[in-house]
Amino acid sequence: MQKVSTQQGFTLIELIIVIVLLGILAVTAAPKFLNLQDDARDATLEGIKASLQTSASVVNGKALINDVLGTTDTPVTLDVGSDNVTIVNGYPQATEDNMAALLDIDAADFGTEEISASNSVLVYATGFSDYSSTAPTETEAPCSVEYFNSTGEGVRPVIKVNSCVQ
Repeated sequence: MQKVSTQQGFTLIELIIVIVLLGILAVTAAPKFLNLQDDARDATLEGIKASLQTSASVVNGKALINDVLGTTDTPVTLDVGSDNVTIVNGYPQATEDNMAALLDIDAADFGTEEISASNSVLVYATGFSDYSSTAPTETEAPCSVEYFNSTGEGVRPVIKVNSCVQ
């Protein structure tokens, strides 16, 4: 008579191989998911940059139609519908008030800070680092969009995203 095998389950070697394979997958996949917050903030900052570029173009078009461009020394106020915007060389001036007028962003999530030394304004994510209690004060601060004044008539303002991922 032949003996019928009654073995059920996995051997110890099979279990160790599966655990090792799962460990390798976890080590290679985990870094992709660990930094999702900063990646999401970067994507939002790219959206803010695009909004600023579009707003600057619309304001420039309205300034050209109304034949008021303003200069660095004498900015001009332009009515843009729901608000007034000061313009320099036909584009919005880098001020906190202008950013509030041009962007529809939640003050709980984003703040603005003027950097007078570089004629720019930062729009920064308040949830990054210690920005919720202290605003960044230097150019190229991480996790921010920096909007620089136009440097001459017909010269578009420079808008730069400073990544949250470091």
